[in-house]
Amino acid sequence: MPAFEGLRLTEIKPRHIKNWYDGPHPEGQWSFRRACMRLKAVFRSATTMSMDGSPPLLKDNPFIFPIPPEPDSVREDIPPVTPKQLRVLAENMPDYTRLTVFLSTLAGGLRCGELCGLQVGDIDLDNKILRVRRSVNRGHLDRGEARFAKTKTKRSVRDLPIPDALVDMIREHLHTFCDLDDPTSPVFVPRRVKVMSQTTLEAQFARARKKAGRYDLMLHDLRASHATLLMLKGGTLREVMNQLGHASEKVAIKHYQRVVAEHQRQIVNLLADEFLQEAYAEGTQTDSLEDIVNITEQRVRELTRMIADFKQAIDELNLAS
Repeated sequence: MPAFEGLRLTEIKPRHIKNWYDGPHPEGQWSFRRACMRLKAVFRSATTMSMDGSPPLLKDNPFIFPIPPEPDSVREDIPPVTPKQLRVLAENMPDYTRLTVFLSTLAGGLRCGELCGLQVGDIDLDNKILRVRRSVNRGHLDRGEARFAKTKTKRSVRDLPIPDALVDMIREHLHTFCDLDDPTSPVFVPRRVKVMSQTTLEAQFARARKKAGRYDLMLHDLRASHATLLMLKGGTLREVMNQLGHASEKVAIKHYQRVVAEHQRQIVNLLADEFLQEAYAEGTQTDSLEDIVNITEQRVRELTRMIADFKQAIDELNLAS
């Protein structure tokens, strides 16, 4: 690293690291965080006895500073797709990949690579199950032709319920574009190559989003839309994690649940309406409006504290990661 140029590992002291740590980081906060993690790991290794029994290079780890928390993603503020926008997106996708936007938004929040990796044998319409078993990439260094590969994580391998409303749509797609006699036939058959690439699918989506007026939307954001909309319809955090294939509650909360302004307004109105109705219903003629306001304000303060505690818990999870 340029900041420690000319210094041997054994010569780097906490003051050297502090000068770099507190200095500017034009490379960006994500790169800075990763650099901190790598540097701390290097020094941790230098303070550990080697496998052959030779003593460690350093007695103490000079990296005594906290790893910076994950920076906020600008994509966390992107609102979920609306029903009308989803319809326009689908109408402007090629017919042989139109189904992808429905599967990602309504049937499990599939990643782009998972969509490209779907095969005919992964879809069981009789039992309404969609099995995610593979992804697609271009191999080492992301070069070469698109090929089937392992999923992003072990938890990404999952069985997803197919919504009743999508069964006929999926069946029509399979009969129109797929080889039903071959269970390994791709669900999304490309025009000129054997395996649909993520680049092709993302480019098709980029054109469709312009027609929908959602220039901020990426194909991966449909996955976040699925998580958010599932929660708004009453899905639990565990159900969202199972749908997305996540093992971490923190990831599910931080990256895949959007704030929907209209829904937020609805629940605030619901809280106020129900609370005031109860206050008036239980009150006697001697109850004053001031008493009702005081009770309501007390409840609001309690809810505010609960929200603050929840935010603090998330911050602590971020610092611990």
